[in-house]
Amino acid sequence: MSHSQSNPLSGREKNLKSISGKYLKEFGSLGKLQKVHFGYFTGSAGFLETHLDGISQLLTIPPRRTTDDKWCYKNMVRLFGVCHKDVADEVGTANWQEAKEEMTQPRDSASGVPVEKSLQKLSEIFPEASFFACSDIECQGFTDRATECRPGDVFVARCSDYDDGHEHIATAVAMGASGVVAERMVPTHGVPLCVVSDTSWAWARLAHAMEGLRGRDLRVIAVTGTSGKTSTVWLTASILAEAGLRVGVISDLGCVDAFSSVPEGDRITDPRLLASWLRRLEKSGCSHAVVEVSSELLAKHALAGVTCDTVAVTNLGRAHLDLHGTDTAYHAVKERILEAAAADGALVVNSDDPRSQRLVERYKNECTGNVFTSGLQSKATVSATAVERTLAGQTLLLRCDGVMMPVSLDVPVTSTARNAVLSAAIATRYRVPAEKIARGIESIGSIAGRISRCDRGQDFTVFVDRPSNGHSLASTLASLGRLSHGRLLVLVEEGLADQLGGKEQFVSRASRWSEQTMIVPPGIASENPTDQDLQAYAFLDKELSQLHAGDCVLVLGTVPPINSGPFDPEHDFMPLEAVVNGWLELAHEPVAEWGGYRRAA
Repeated sequence: MSHSQSNPLSGREKNLKSISGKYLKEFGSLGKLQKVHFGYFTGSAGFLETHLDGISQLLTIPPRRTTDDKWCYKNMVRLFGVCHKDVADEVGTANWQEAKEEMTQPRDSASGVPVEKSLQKLSEIFPEASFFACSDIECQGFTDRATECRPGDVFVARCSDYDDGHEHIATAVAMGASGVVAERMVPTHGVPLCVVSDTSWAWARLAHAMEGLRGRDLRVIAVTGTSGKTSTVWLTASILAEAGLRVGVISDLGCVDAFSSVPEGDRITDPRLLASWLRRLEKSGCSHAVVEVSSELLAKHALAGVTCDTVAVTNLGRAHLDLHGTDTAYHAVKERILEAAAADGALVVNSDDPRSQRLVERYKNECTGNVFTSGLQSKATVSATAVERTLAGQTLLLRCDGVMMPVSLDVPVTSTARNAVLSAAIATRYRVPAEKIARGIESIGSIAGRISRCDRGQDFTVFVDRPSNGHSLASTLASLGRLSHGRLLVLVEEGLADQLGGKEQFVSRASRWSEQTMIVPPGIASENPTDQDLQAYAFLDKELSQLHAGDCVLVLGTVPPINSGPFDPEHDFMPLEAVVNGWLELAHEPVAEWGGYRRAA
């Protein structure tokens, strides 16, 4: 901002500019601030407006015109980090301290709001770590993003496949980091250094220590596996809630605490967000937390520092090789969940899966807790037999605690039955009566975002599914292929087919069970369709029109974001599920059975 001679700097503003120059000189010696320009704004408060321009990967503060002095103090805190005596004398010690405390207060990563302060010593969190330039480091805030580091934060140099946090340590130091956690000796310009063996593990451990659980009242039930995790989590929560327990849920479909009934948030991929949600469930008064733990989270040591009262494993198959490389590496990551198991807790596994037996053997060697099993084909703690299974649904005879109970499920696929029996085994670990287990399974119906029935009065059967990997898709196709007396038509969104290995590989796999597989382009129902879109819709219309009783359609699409709201056909591509649903409603209009002849009571 340029300044005319008619608006000379006041003595107060000159003093602030002089003080700022001292710190900018120190920052400039680190080679981080390339250009700084100070302007001023003469408003009712008459203070200096700070405009920073051209900062190399450090901080960007846009020009602002405001009359709030605290904004100026906050920016100076962000820049200079400490309460310099001259600055405090000029702007007032009370105002300066207030701004400094507000800027350095820890914030909940789930909501962004300030949380209660928690001062932790890194030597207690990382007892095997080595410290340099200090005997210990006290942590009040932490981050793994150098450009977001605030004065007093501990910077964790996390490593990933795409970035190495050690390359950003100088930036974090310039931003005011009070300590650095790294995997090797690195220059820190005199800032205390803590060296650990794995910064990804350290990040998760620090997140749970600073923002996670504060006591042991919340019993954590961790569910992992190649497929069926989400369904098992929600089935378990339904059963425990039926038993009168206050249950919280953390899953890929969203999170629910003791005060909410609608899932919130997006899919959790970072240990810090997991820690903050566990803390939220604890504060809301939940007695149990059912947590879905993916291989991605386990690869990031997301449960480091968490003691799980129960660990459940749905199955171990072949999946996510793009993330883990090999089957051996993938299974090794899955086994990490045992590191979080309580010594006197419980392990629940699917006895029909032979790969899970290795987990049972390791658990028995390392822990003293009980092992609960579930199965449809083998002897187990909780088992079930399919009494009836058709496209209309299935009925199981559930055996647990010496009691046999019939359970009806809307979805007839075998994987749904296995998930229900596994969730019953988890509930048995908490002594839930058999009748409440059956009631909890039946009351949930279909799970949003997973396989469900679409009924608009048509003669044939339509299911909608959102498989996350080829393992779950194969299980669904195999079950529907055996139950379909007529044709099995598979409709899949083009994007999902690409995610599941590519179009050619998807068609090759699906053709094992289906008579016809159609990959639907994303613009099939757009306002400006291409020739390919029109041809695809014509083919879809033809195939659906030729279906009869005994035929089955499986619609595969991606899960829409939580709270995404209704889509606008004029601006958004219509999901395949909505296209098929709309076709069914037009082709099978409801008939008013009573019409105008119904007699008034």
